[in-house]
Amino acid sequence: MYRRVGVASTFSPRFLAVLAEARRIGRLFDTSLELIHADAYDVEKERRFREALERLELDRNTPIHFRAGEPARAILEVREAAGIDLLVAGALERETVHRSFTGNVARELLRQAPCDLFLFIEPREETGLFEHLYVTMPDSSEFSRRVYFRALDLAEHAGAQTLTLLHVQTTFAEAKEKASGSPATEDALKALITERRSNKVELDYHLIRGNTGFTAFEFIQSSGSDLLVMPSQFISPDHPVFAPVLDWIIQVIPTNLWVIREVA
Repeated sequence: MYRRVGVASTFSPRFLAVLAEARRIGRLFDTSLELIHADAYDVEKERRFREALERLELDRNTPIHFRAGEPARAILEVREAAGIDLLVAGALERETVHRSFTGNVARELLRQAPCDLFLFIEPREETGLFEHLYVTMPDSSEFSRRVYFRALDLAEHAGAQTLTLLHVQTTFAEAKEKASGSPATEDALKALITERRSNKVELDYHLIRGNTGFTAFEFIQSSGSDLLVMPSQFISPDHPVFAPVLDWIIQVIPTNLWVIREVA
């Protein structure tokens, strides 16, 4: 699925945990990792990176890309130069009782990276499994269908227990659907699950009715999800890349996130 996976790496308290999570992603997708550090090359820093790789039983000769500059911009420049098609990073800036705020670097990657992303809100050095996956389905487009099938592939490969499709339906959209006589969204979700069943993962769907996307955020945050999978159209860095009811992800993040991008 991925040829080259880049790990945004800095010497924060969560450095080893992010790298350990990236190791898990690399193994799930059967691909090697490359480290990206948004600063100029330094011998001592390289030594610390190599020691961390050894500690986590990763290849000590893993490529390390040093690039000075504003962190998000440096990461994106390395991504383009190295041909990286998946970026892995930590996600959080800070937490409050009811919200986990997306960090500055993660926020810019969500806005500007023309590639898929894996963002971790609470990375752990002793990594576990993705047990409960949620996939947002903003529409019934072919792209959204492909995102579901890719998520199901990962769920089966990772040994997940459940995968749930989520659709946010506003009052206006529901009324418009009824007036037009078009196939009900609920029927479309049922048909998608029927189209490809799984002997390994329990499949379900959930319609979230509300006039703001935060209804979905609150549901996901309280549901015990290990991973949220979101489709994202990428037209340009200045163009919205998420469905309007899902663009809250730029500011707050309820759980670990896998963004699958379609670049125009």
